[in-house]
Amino acid sequence: MQHNRILLALMISLIFSSAQSQHVRVQMAFPVGIAVNAPGPAPFAGAMWIGPEWRWQRGAYVCVPGYWAKPGRRKGQWKQGYWRYTRRGYVWMPGCCR
Repeated sequence: MQHNRILLALMISLIFSSAQSQHVRVQMAFPVGIAVNAPGPAPFAGAMWIGPEWRWQRGAYVCVPGYWAKPGRRKGQWKQGYWRYTRRGYVWMPGCCR
């Protein structure tokens, strides 16, 4: 009976830990060859450089390259995403237009 309780507690803890697996223990740098800063002049008037980001996909963070975009509002500025430290590891905070 005691063995079953221990096994059940272990299974529950594994389920909850896998549900929160987007926390990482290290900050990841963007891969070599990914442009962090704008790779040249804007391709059209009013274009905004959206730098590379990390996206949680299929159980891992994947790098999404930067791109040029038209801001949603006039003279919008892009606030770059960043890694925020939590007690359980680092979490990627996506960038946003402000």
